[in-house]
Amino acid sequence: MFVTRNNFIADFKLSDNISYNFAILKLLYEAYDGDENSETRRYLRKPITVTLVSIIEAILHDFHIRARTFTREGIAKIPHEVISYIRGKQIEDFEKYIASARKHDLFETQGHSLYNALDELRKLRNRVHIQNKHNELEPDEFDAFSPRRMVLAEHVLEYVCKCFAQKHPRPPHVNQYLRDFKCPWDEHFTEGEVKWVVPPP
Repeated sequence: MFVTRNNFIADFKLSDNISYNFAILKLLYEAYDGDENSETRRYLRKPITVTLVSIIEAILHDFHIRARTFTREGIAKIPHEVISYIRGKQIEDFEKYIASARKHDLFETQGHSLYNALDELRKLRNRVHIQNKHNELEPDEFDAFSPRRMVLAEHVLEYVCKCFAQKHPRPPHVNQYLRDFKCPWDEHFTEGEVKWVVPPP
C-alpha cells in the first residue's frame, strides 16, 4: 500500500466517495492477496477492476466539471483554448472524457498508449452489465477480467492520480480539506516526475 496526493479534486463529496471506494479496494486486495487459490482470485478480479476503473472515470468527470465551472480558480497549466473547448461541449460520459483527454493530451504523454488503455478499460468497466449487449472484449467474463487488465487498471489509476497531483493541483489553501488516497497495491511509479510507461504484458 502507498499514499498518493489528493490535491486536485474539485468536489469534496466526490473526494469522500473516492476514498470510500479505495477503502473497498483495500478489503478486496486483502482477500485477493490472502488467498493463493486461482479460482478465488479469478472471482475477485471483476469487482477489483470495475472499482479501479470507476475511480478513474470519477476523476476525469471531476476534472471536466472543474474546467467548466471553476471559472475564477481555473486550471493554471491548461491553455485557455482547451478550457473554452471543454466549456462549450457536453462532455458527460466516460467515452467523451477519454476523447477530450486524448484530443488535448491532458496527461502529456505525447502518444496514444495511455488513451488506448483508458478506452480498453472503459469497455471492460461496461462489462459490469452482465448481458454485454455491445459485445465488447472476450465473451467470457473470466477471460475479459484478466490479471493483465487488473494490473493495467492499477497502472492507469496510479498515473492519473500522480499526473493530476503534479500537473493540475488546486490552490494550496483548499488542499487542507482533501484526504490523500490510499492505494492498496504495490506502487508502479516512483516519486519524482511521473512518466507514462506501458505496463508489461
